[in-house]
Amino acid sequence: MYDLVVAGGRLFDPGAGIDTIADLAIADGKIAALGPSGAAAKAGETVRADGLLVVPGLIDLHVHAFEYATDYGVPPDAVGVRSGVTTIVDQGSVGYLNLPAFRKFIIEAAATETLLFINIGAVGTAKGSMLVALHGPESVEVEATIETITRNRDVVRGIKTHAEMGGMARWGTDVLALARQVADATGVPIYVHTGELIDPGDHPLPPPDAVLPRALPLLRTGDILCHCFTRMAGGILGTDGTVQPAVKEALGRGVRLDVAHGAHFSFAVAERVLAEGLRPYLVSSDVHADFNRPHSRRAYYGLTETMSKLLALDLSLAEVVEMATSHPAVALGEQERLGSLSPNHQADVTLLAVEEGEHVFLDMAGEARTGRVRLVPRLTVKAGRVHSVGQEAGVFAAGA
Repeated sequence: MYDLVVAGGRLFDPGAGIDTIADLAIADGKIAALGPSGAAAKAGETVRADGLLVVPGLIDLHVHAFEYATDYGVPPDAVGVRSGVTTIVDQGSVGYLNLPAFRKFIIEAAATETLLFINIGAVGTAKGSMLVALHGPESVEVEATIETITRNRDVVRGIKTHAEMGGMARWGTDVLALARQVADATGVPIYVHTGELIDPGDHPLPPPDAVLPRALPLLRTGDILCHCFTRMAGGILGTDGTVQPAVKEALGRGVRLDVAHGAHFSFAVAERVLAEGLRPYLVSSDVHADFNRPHSRRAYYGLTETMSKLLALDLSLAEVVEMATSHPAVALGEQERLGSLSPNHQADVTLLAVEEGEHVFLDMAGEARTGRVRLVPRLTVKAGRVHSVGQEAGVFAAGA
């Protein structure tokens, strides 16, 4: 007897080589079996998935979900299970000092599994528009951060820091070097923001193409550069319109790219990067509230919308699904539990409608591209429990 059967959908898990019309049986919070129609007769509950794409539970590796403790945080379930996402990862909203509050009020309260990459700064990023005092080397306490990661390995999966023009103008690579020290001591990856962000104050800005060549030697296999399609200066695309050689060298030794949509995503940059044969390893949303309207709970993108934009750039469905399932599971060290429809994995499942037509997508510079497919979440299963999606699922909006 199964607890739940997702019946009649297209089971699609490219990471595991699964692509078939079949039933998915769930028992005790885990995937029990995949097989022909008929398993529903043995289920306590059945969900019909006819005409839908049934994929491993989507993982959004970059959100900001420390609502009210930061001025740009969003509710975890609004961008999680109510948007077809079974696991979210907060990137840098939290430092070692306020991790206990994040655990108590966000992680323990959410239906969505919520993990984090801890900010190298002691109190994280309380202000979305970047309060400079929170990001310099004086904000870092190395030993306390190491101890906190060691005691909280169930939820802390990495370190968030920055490599961009304003921070480089003020502190060079000092903050990134401290993140490297903590990462080496704890064995977790570093997740690095790219693209202009921090106010340089009176410090002269370095040339945009000088930032990453200075930062990348500090990164190791498994570390992640985010905003790989950023419209901001100082990203992976050089001022000559080509991917910087230092970036290609880093990718060759195992550094990974994350789309991390946020305020950064540019179709024009994406087209140039993709034309050189580079592919992001991960797709995430970087969803957050409007920086100019704290706690507005407002954004015009989400994980499935970002995935749809990649499809409009002619990435394949298999590539894009892997970027949001099996690949982030690897980045989190959770490939034996998350990111797959294979039996014995946690029963995290997302049901998607594949809406065909002429869909217009906008980037953050207001440029439009037309795509043939939009992915729209219809239902979420987290550890075997069914969750309905919100009215604005996939595109987080006011009131969600």
